[in-house]
Amino acid sequence: MAKVRIWTPESDTDSRVVQSLANKISRFHNIDISISTATKSAYNTAARIDGGLHKAVTTYLKQDDLVIFLLDRDGVQSQAQRKNEANSHVNKISEVVRQIPEQTMLLYMCQEIEAWLLIDCLGICCYFKKDNDETIRQDPNWIKFAQKYQLGKTDLIVEVERGGKNAKEYLVNYSRKIIMRINAKLKPKDIDKNEYAENIADRVAEFININNETLKRNDSLKNFADCLREIAQTTEEKT
Repeated sequence: MAKVRIWTPESDTDSRVVQSLANKISRFHNIDISISTATKSAYNTAARIDGGLHKAVTTYLKQDDLVIFLLDRDGVQSQAQRKNEANSHVNKISEVVRQIPEQTMLLYMCQEIEAWLLIDCLGICCYFKKDNDETIRQDPNWIKFAQKYQLGKTDLIVEVERGGKNAKEYLVNYSRKIIMRINAKLKPKDIDKNEYAENIADRVAEFININNETLKRNDSLKNFADCLREIAQTTEEKT
């Protein structure tokens, strides 16, 4: 069995979401792979010390076959700016990947974790409705509602400049429409209280379906899924 550690240094919530989706991907593709994660605080501790990140990765590799780093990519200009910052995540991680190329990898989420969740707008409805998953997925009215907001490519919800509209904002607005559909009598303050927030992303992820159709809606997620499948296959061939 392939053992992969996924490290999302920018957010522990992202880490939980990625682990949930990775497990769904492994079940969908029927691949034999073990997914574990590393925390934001562990990254911060390691990155503060000269050579600390390399040492931390080496320690993980005593029990794991591969360490995959996952970073947000929110726009061309922002990405270029980060590469010019000596202490940016991308530069620190890229250095480790250059040093340990066969057992480390840097992948990107384009643009935020919400773009991965938005591959399945019907699943997001299931979360906010707090109803049986199959009840929502078989309801023609909910299907039609979700299709209205389902984007073809969720990784294209990107503004070149920082601060522009993005996937997180899209999901927040979408969640408000779901909440209002469930209960049109709610006051604005109650809608504000129940709308999507980053700290519930991992709970929303539990309702997201992974299949060929949903994977096609985000190139970076499909790339991640393809990598997991290739890692599992390569490990199986070696054994």
